Amino acid sequence: MAYKVLNNISVKDTSSSKLAAIKTDMLVLIINKGTKNDSSFKELDAISTKYLSKTIASHLKDAGSSIILPKMNGIAAENILLVKGYEKDTPMHKWLSMYASIAKKGNQLGAKDLAVMCGDVSPNDKDEFWLIEMVAKTIESNVYIFSETKNKTVKKPSVKKLTIITSGLSSANLSKAKLAAKKGYAIGEGVNTAKYLGDLPANHCTPKIIEKKVKAMTKDFPKLKVKSFNEKDMEKLGMGSFLSVSRGSIEPARMMVIEYKGAKPSEKPIALVGKGVTFDTGGVSIKPSPAMDEMKWDMCGAATVFGVMSTLARMNANINVVGVMACAENMCSSTATKPGDVVTSMSGQTIEILNTDAEGRLILADALTYVGKYKPSYVIDMATLTGAVVIALGRHASGVMANDQYLADMIVSAGEESGDRAWQLPLWDEHQSCTKTRYADLANIGGGREAGTIHAAAFLSKFTNDYKWAHIDIAATASYSTPVKGGTGRPVPLISELLLNKKLK
Repeated sequence: MAYKVLNNISVKDTSSSKLAAIKTDMLVLIINKGTKNDSSFKELDAISTKYLSKTIASHLKDAGSSIILPKMNGIAAENILLVKGYEKDTPMHKWLSMYASIAKKGNQLGAKDLAVMCGDVSPNDKDEFWLIEMVAKTIESNVYIFSETKNKTVKKPSVKKLTIITSGLSSANLSKAKLAAKKGYAIGEGVNTAKYLGDLPANHCTPKIIEKKVKAMTKDFPKLKVKSFNEKDMEKLGMGSFLSVSRGSIEPARMMVIEYKGAKPSEKPIALVGKGVTFDTGGVSIKPSPAMDEMKWDMCGAATVFGVMSTLARMNANINVVGVMACAENMCSSTATKPGDVVTSMSGQTIEILNTDAEGRLILADALTYVGKYKPSYVIDMATLTGAVVIALGRHASGVMANDQYLADMIVSAGEESGDRAWQLPLWDEHQSCTKTRYADLANIGGGREAGTIHAAAFLSKFTNDYKWAHIDIAATASYSTPVKGGTGRPVPLISELLLNKKLK
């Protein structure tokens, strides 16, 4: 079940054709200092009898500002969107926001297709191919509109085609540009796949429903191999920690393992593990009612795995990856796990559950133990794990903690490259004291209000001694509450960048 919005993304070089002849519902021109010297723009401006340049001078004062012009004689485009572009030293998040806004304007206008001339200015240290990839990724992931559970008020994306316009590229560079657009398109599709799964209401996205969607994914991508584990299977594996979370729910837990083999069989896989709590009441340690509806996004770690695996398959990536989606519903009932209960994890370590709302780490503990069987080169888990990370980093960056500095560095680097930023927090030996308890090998909470995000990672580290591992806390970045509630699809861009560019050696 891949979820892409656009039917097609293409790259067109105007060296062999005229900008005025491009038939599109919305022609987007990014205006920067070099635009007036671009031959394609000069020709278009001449046809408009200098109306374009006059409008730019009078209306586009601030970077990021825009104006839509209706159809003009001699120009095939139905509408022209003029956007004042940013300069090289402008922070990347503004570039991403600009193209996200363009995608949304396309839907608002009811445009079926967009043609975008990006111009020749890119952020510092980024080239035109990075720009093309970013445009494809950002447009694809922002024409997305969730409509699955609407009926009479349904509104679907109108935009179905994107043409990225370049100028003066050699044959070799045009091929590179097309590959960059393909990569961006695939990552954007992965982002939408993750957003779609996260945006589904919890009653439309139980562990069993996710299992069906993951199995259906193999129809789109036969290279993906899916294994599914039910509660009896997990009981045989000794996953007492994982199963303690689903005890209070009528919905049974599921663990899906997706294997993608694109490299030599001898190459060790990279393992991705995603927390997939399809709804989190907190269990017996019940959450307060306000904003509890947002707990449907507590499965965005698993959704990220789902999105990344679709991206890898779409790109036929030269890499081996194992993705684990660990899914359960955390409910409060007479059968639910109680504070003070002790369970045995797959690793053999016993855990005293002092807070049933610290359930994500209980699921991940067993999933992280399980992936050790693949002898992975690296393991990365992604989870909406702690509210504390929102306090620590705000909504702009995911939190990273690791037992391997090179892995942490590469994750942060991939975040900077993709615009899906992450920031490393320490994971020192001093933090390990938070897991101590008199009644089991480990406690699932500790340390009071201090360093909640780090203490959660300290607990997980007890299950990752056999390999190089990083934990990414995405509680602040995987969804947003304002101005409109919705999933973001993060950190699909970061993880895709990390894997597709073979940053991990």
